[in-house]
Amino acid sequence: MNGFCACMMRPLPRDERGSIAVEFALVAPILLLILAAVIDIGSATYVKRALDERVTAAAEYALMQSAPADQEAAEELAEILAGIIQGDSETVEVVVNNAATGDPARCYCPTGSAGDFEWGSAMDCATSCPTEESAGESESAGQFVLISASTPHISIFPGYAFIEGDTVNARAVVRLQ
Repeated sequence: MNGFCACMMRPLPRDERGSIAVEFALVAPILLLILAAVIDIGSATYVKRALDERVTAAAEYALMQSAPADQEAAEELAEILAGIIQGDSETVEVVVNNAATGDPARCYCPTGSAGDFEWGSAMDCATSCPTEESAGESESAGQFVLISASTPHISIFPGYAFIEGDTVNARAVVRLQ
């Protein structure tokens, strides 16, 4: 019997059938993980760019418009801008001139950027905005539109998402003419 086992064992080390399947089984999970990560990043990038494009289109439209003369015109402009952005699942907020009620001809000197925006107090449009001494020339108060939109994005890797909170956000601030 020992002779039979010895003759059966000799060809096994030279037999390479199935080695590719073993290599594939070792490498495939890593390749699939990389592929899933690329798809997740690509999907998040696509959603972000699409939302940014719609917010930018609304901001460009707002740049072409004159400042609304009354509350009704301000609400109409806000509806038009929201309509430009609105898609299937977006949440859109458009604030024209701090949603001023009463006298929409009031102006503001907002501070910050689109991500961290503060309206400041209402003032006459001819008033100069207060600036820091190092900032140089001051601008006059103006009427502004704040456009913000968000849309959900479900990540393949929850907890390791490339977008915080599974929501894509885009904002723009435009000074009306």
